[in-house]
Amino acid sequence: MEGKTHFEFISGGTDEEKVAAKQELQDLFDEKTEEFAEYELEKTPEDLELITKTESIVDRMTTQYGGESKPLPLNHIHILKPESVSAMTDGKLENGIHYPMTQRIVVEKGESQLLFASFLAHELFHLKSFKSGRVGSHGEGVRLYRTGLSMIDRKDTTEEGYWPKEYFGVLEEAIVAECTKKFLDELRQDPAFAEEFQAVAKLRNWVMGYYRTRGVPEEKIKEFEKEIKYIPNAQSFVKKIVTHYKNEGDMQAYAAGLFDALHKDKKVETLERYTERTKLCELLDKIVTNSGGKFQNRDEVFDEFAKANFSGNYLPLARTVESILGKGSFRKIAEDFTQTHKKEDSKTSETTDS
Repeated sequence: MEGKTHFEFISGGTDEEKVAAKQELQDLFDEKTEEFAEYELEKTPEDLELITKTESIVDRMTTQYGGESKPLPLNHIHILKPESVSAMTDGKLENGIHYPMTQRIVVEKGESQLLFASFLAHELFHLKSFKSGRVGSHGEGVRLYRTGLSMIDRKDTTEEGYWPKEYFGVLEEAIVAECTKKFLDELRQDPAFAEEFQAVAKLRNWVMGYYRTRGVPEEKIKEFEKEIKYIPNAQSFVKKIVTHYKNEGDMQAYAAGLFDALHKDKKVETLERYTERTKLCELLDKIVTNSGGKFQNRDEVFDEFAKANFSGNYLPLARTVESILGKGSFRKIAEDFTQTHKKEDSKTSETTDS
């Protein structure tokens, strides 16, 4: 299946250089690759069905936020064996990667279809965010300029040892993570995932119940509870617990011991990008508080940020933010949410883990 690059705009350079840059991006998009062959799995009919379902939901959410539905050829989605991403990136990234310039995704596949769909949606949200490039400073080549709200510093170099700054980079990650969370809320209504979601919820409730009997503060319990996305082998563990234990307290104690061991081994999956999402939520709440009633809750403000991320039109958001937080506040947010990449990470500097 052939496709068209997702880049929507080229800045800088002459008209001829822009034409050349667009062609370079299309050539990168069309280029065949064997880069992932060592780790790649063949797509099964079930994989293809899940890819179609996931992309359909992502596209619908993207268009709701003012973006465009941009088809991604199947050969741009690479399904990898477990632990492949860590092996490919020397442990720097996990679960999935997206490549903005070539418009490719790699996603690990394990036993859980829920996790596979979650990782895939996360990377798709990245790729389907607004994209623009710019002509190199000497009229040669094309560089990534914008991906969603994220803006790459126009300068070719910054402080020694680092690639250019990525303004709003942390914010773009937070927006994608929040969209993935909303994706999972929708997937939870799908009968195909009901058993897995219900088993995870059952185990989680037992564990949180046990923590309550041990005097853990309710605020901490609720925060931890809402961040748990997946517990491995949840269905079989639930069946084992209800078979061997009749007392609720015993069920809770066994589930808590099991959970603590899994969590210690880093086998429990939580919602991605906790730090970035927390920082975003603090910003959204600040805007609500100071909006004089313009916004009633953080979801209303998030919609404005998501629209800017997927449509590429950030000026309405900038005007809204500055009318509430004051002149210069939007630029300050850009600085506060800046991301940088070390040069030794250059192989993965255009990627994002799930």
